[in-house]
Amino acid sequence: MKFCWLIGLFVLLLPSCDVSYGMLDGSIEGETFSVEVFEEEASNAPAGYGISFTEFLRDYMLSRTKLNLKKSEADIEISGKIVGYQTSPAAVQSDENAALNQLEVTIAVTVINNVNEKQSFRQNFRQFSNYNASLQLSSVEEQLLEDINGRLSQDIVNKLSSEW
Repeated sequence: MKFCWLIGLFVLLLPSCDVSYGMLDGSIEGETFSVEVFEEEASNAPAGYGISFTEFLRDYMLSRTKLNLKKSEADIEISGKIVGYQTSPAAVQSDENAALNQLEVTIAVTVINNVNEKQSFRQNFRQFSNYNASLQLSSVEEQLLEDINGRLSQDIVNKLSSEW
């Protein structure tokens, strides 16, 4: 009898279970976004990095949010600058030579949400990626920037979707 009661309860509760999958932007207010080309203020950033980061961010937001890209007069307007781009030793071996180097990128971002001003912000974001010190930066730079761009874009969307 107890077993029948448990089965009956299970059958009644099963339809009330709901699993939903959403994108990263559950709390972003707005339907459209625009991204101005990021200015390159870091003197040692590779030529064209501002444009390539801008394109990466646009693609990232299109694939991970419900927002639609618009050239101007969007609900959410994003602009920014590449303000830091440097390499430094990340790990030193016992012979005082670097085992790992680190590429670090810093961007200054301005987000204006024309729908909900509370979601507007200005903030610097910094991310880095390590690489073997025996390698030339130019041979791994593209891979490092792909990784760094992904994390910077994630930081921007996370900040936009959190209201703190």
